[in-house]
Amino acid sequence: MRKTVVTLAVCALAAAGCGTQARDRPDGPQRSVKPGGPRWTYDRISEEPAKLTDVLATADDDIWVAGTRVSTGTGKPVASPDDGFLLHHDGKRWKRRPMPASLGDSVHEARLDAVDSGGFLLTAGKQDRSAWRMAHWDGTRWTPLPGPPTTAGSRGVVDVRAFADDDIWALRGDSLAYHWDGARWSATELPATVRALDGVASDDLWAVGHRDTRMDRAGGAETEYTQPAAVHWDGRAWKLVRTPEYRFSDPVPPEPGAHLGQVLAVAEDDVRAYGEHTYNHGETDDEPADEQVSLRWNGSSWARQAGAQGDCAGRAPVALDGDRGMFLDGNRYLAQDGSCVRIHRPRLPHTDGISRRSQQSLWLTAVEPVPGTDEVLGVGHVQVNQPGNPTGRAVVVRLER
Repeated sequence: MRKTVVTLAVCALAAAGCGTQARDRPDGPQRSVKPGGPRWTYDRISEEPAKLTDVLATADDDIWVAGTRVSTGTGKPVASPDDGFLLHHDGKRWKRRPMPASLGDSVHEARLDAVDSGGFLLTAGKQDRSAWRMAHWDGTRWTPLPGPPTTAGSRGVVDVRAFADDDIWALRGDSLAYHWDGARWSATELPATVRALDGVASDDLWAVGHRDTRMDRAGGAETEYTQPAAVHWDGRAWKLVRTPEYRFSDPVPPEPGAHLGQVLAVAEDDVRAYGEHTYNHGETDDEPADEQVSLRWNGSSWARQAGAQGDCAGRAPVALDGDRGMFLDGNRYLAQDGSCVRIHRPRLPHTDGISRRSQQSLWLTAVEPVPGTDEVLGVGHVQVNQPGNPTGRAVVVRLER
């Protein structure tokens, strides 16, 4: 979980491929929305077919969105990798900006990550993931950076944590962590498969994922295939730190396993990690419920923490809302007191071929609180299902509390 999280990694909520372990779920019908609760309003509705992949705010007059033009004809966006673009909000209006020239002519799944020393990183891959490139924006100009090395068949960059333009960490989606020191990338093999990265300092970093436990079996009944894993960087070495284990009761379902897919470092003694305990569904009649994995580091050990209840149960975190609560996937909001509410969203205007009777769902790929303000922005798309002409619109939404 990156940025405020999040990183989200922002993870996300994308209908077309989220880079986190979050479940892809829309917000659903709006019948039960309580009046007076939080609601999204449309800050920008794209006039061209586009997919928005990330949002980052350094201030209320410096907001950036990464996007790509998409093919037309369906409600589900399909990116065209050669038409990447940026949107910038200067506090008054949105303006389209070009991608930095150093990223080349193929921009895939662009992401934005704050740099603690100032500015932000723009990371994007080619459509075939044969290369990943970076550029650092310092508020005035772009400086190209080489992306982490890639190999045939690798998953590419799944998370980034940048402390300075010469102190950048990146995960590749397997067991490799890469570090940029301003001159070169170095790789470290981690004792786990990792998917998310966060930390409060350059000598206090966490990578989370899972460790394979299939080799732990000594015959007999089927046991868990994987267990949650958390690996810590103390400025000198990466070390696997013990985490609670998850097990299904007998009869154990097929191919069971637990993993972590998101991590949020709030403080040195407050780190939160989220994932899922699941199995291969459809192979047995008596199927147990999946279980949300929710862990917290208190400075000395990892322990289970109570998961959300009600309609927020099992939903992946998307962004932290200061000390008020947390945004979850499916447009749910978990308040600090544990209450769960659905965030209302308006319907699109009935123009440009959108029927009044259409079914609409909002999918967000990233949510970003604006530093120093009460504002929260999200990016994604509204999918419009209607007879004969399914369509969609890329949108930027703003929270109305």
